[in-house]
Amino acid sequence: MEPIRIVVVDDQALFVSGIKMVIESAADLEFVGSARNGRAAVDVVEDHRPDIVLMDVRMPVMDGIEATREIVKRSDPDRVPRVIVLTTFHRDEAVLRAIRAGASGFITKDATPEFMIEAIRLVHAGQSVLAPQATVDLLTRFAPGSRSTDTDDRVIAMLSPREREIFLLAARGLSNAEIAAAAFVSETTVKTHVSNILAKLGLQSRVQIVVFAYENALLA
Repeated sequence: MEPIRIVVVDDQALFVSGIKMVIESAADLEFVGSARNGRAAVDVVEDHRPDIVLMDVRMPVMDGIEATREIVKRSDPDRVPRVIVLTTFHRDEAVLRAIRAGASGFITKDATPEFMIEAIRLVHAGQSVLAPQATVDLLTRFAPGSRSTDTDDRVIAMLSPREREIFLLAARGLSNAEIAAAAFVSETTVKTHVSNILAKLGLQSRVQIVVFAYENALLA
């Protein structure tokens, strides 16, 4: 199998060097480039076409949120790199804005090397690294939702009954294996449904499903 190609974006050179060492310690990961600000990150991603971008939130020239939005907008729809936000704080309002811009989750900069490696693998496989409780904490603090009948009707109209069932399970932060067990289907089938749901709702990642459902009060 081809290694997972990774770009690291952070304005602290020492931090980037440390992350590079972590990446190079895993045989299935490959460090392919880095950038010191969001504007440079957009160019590096276009040049190297990585699978994963580890993106700092706060940087000069262009921050990680706008850089994530630009990367998603400029990428081939069939090959959008997955962005993992790097943050110093567990409860960081900027994380939600990055997720809305297309990020697939976040990890804190004090994460262990083992956790970071596993997070990269999970996101590359289509999972997210925003834990359900962390999601709830962030949304409760920064994105109070209110029920929208129009949005609820739109979701019902766009999704098949099975897709709606999978949507609600994914919105609660369940893994593919947990969804498969709850819906009595295979994990492969779950992945197919999740991909269809993302496409129909115009979302970029599973964690955006959580935010979308919460902000539109679609969870009972």
